[in-house]
Amino acid sequence: MTGHLHYGDKLAVLRDSIAAAAAAGRHEEPGFAPVPRIQIVTIGDVLHLRDRAVQLPARRDDGYKKVAREAKPDSQGSLDP
Repeated sequence: MTGHLHYGDKLAVLRDSIAAAAAAGRHEEPGFAPVPRIQIVTIGDVLHLRDRAVQLPARRDDGYKKVAREAKPDSQGSLDP
């Protein structure tokens, strides 16, 4: 049975993977709750929890500056040179 893991070996690999993910630490964004850097999610978790299966960092909308509006927003510009 080369290449196959027994149930006990699979649990050991999973345990080591979870420990490595926990050792990677957490991502911290100022003003928001920290989230794990590495997350191990099973297919069952995804099917059951859907969007909540993975913890994502908070989204920020301040990455781009707002553009000032034009003086006459209801007038159409000309295509003639």
